Amino acid sequence: MRAKFFRTKYLTGSRIQMRYLGLLMISMIIPMIFLGGCLYYLIFTLLAEQIGIPEYIAHNLFPVVNKINLMLLVGVPPLIGILVLWGIVLSHRFAGPLERLEDELKKITEKENYKHRILLRKRDDVRPIADAVNKLLDKIEEKRR
Repeated sequence: MRAKFFRTKYLTGSRIQMRYLGLLMISMIIPMIFLGGCLYYLIFTLLAEQIGIPEYIAHNLFPVVNKINLMLLVGVPPLIGILVLWGIVLSHRFAGPLERLEDELKKITEKENYKHRILLRKRDDVRPIADAVNKLLDKIEEKRR
């Protein structure tokens, strides 16, 4: 049995996908912000205080600080956008098959159609679960005969 279908909706709005996407975003964005903040603090605050940079050198550092701020303003939003898109793709690969599995099981139980089989794509991570359910349905069909 080979599934011949493609999922076209990447954001399905299902509860499991939203939870998984939220976890992915938190696990990617919070460390990025923390690391960036720590580096920023280390470079510009600690060094200036510990070394005791004279005022005329500190005055020359302000353009550098402004350039770094500009680079952060320009570079971080696209990076966050890329992380969000990657999170959507990953959550889709996980939540899409689960949603399809849930829908197929509802069809089987609501209509009591034990001849119906669950078809998932070959690379879906929950394929072994669908195969086990299909084997169970085969055994139920054999006993009903």
